[in-house]
Amino acid sequence: MAAYDEYLRIAADWEAEFARNQRQYGEKIHCRKGCSDCCGQMFQITELEAAHISRAVKELSPEARVRMEQRAREYLPRREALLESRDVPDAWGSLPPPGLRLPCPALEDGACQVYSHRPLICRKYGVPLYNPKKPDQIFACELNFRPGEEIEATELVQIQTAIHDRWAVVNREYNQRGGRRDPKPLTVARAILEDFEKYVP
Repeated sequence: MAAYDEYLRIAADWEAEFARNQRQYGEKIHCRKGCSDCCGQMFQITELEAAHISRAVKELSPEARVRMEQRAREYLPRREALLESRDVPDAWGSLPPPGLRLPCPALEDGACQVYSHRPLICRKYGVPLYNPKKPDQIFACELNFRPGEEIEATELVQIQTAIHDRWAVVNREYNQRGGRRDPKPLTVARAILEDFEKYVP
């Protein structure tokens, strides 16, 4: 449970960092309900993130849950076929090349139905992002920042490096304590259809 609790704190820290960027950049950040451009990205999540989503799914109304599960069942084979059609490996930590997009099954009428329980990537996408493993670049949503636009990153680098490092520690300790890892690509769709709360001690 300690790892899960720390994950929730890290999720809250990303919320705070997103809000800080909104204050800093103001109207440049167009992220709001109805903008779901990032919700077509295909990515993998961790077991802790999946457990949090599984918890949210249980809190939905029966009708909403049935609709979401149907979208998730349709999503999985479409995702696999799309990756195979472009000969793209389903690799952890990387997004497929531009053009490979598929609406997330948690999305309904332009809004995420598990928004309060969404994965980390969904909490931070949209504002300028720094990954200490790729120190020579700042990633930013092109709906908010033009390609090549200069971004003041001093505070951003310090804050996001600290969050990134804490998240790495959580995952390392999860492994060291024998936390269960799933051998198959773990997605939001699977977290909707399967109960990953059992993965959290």
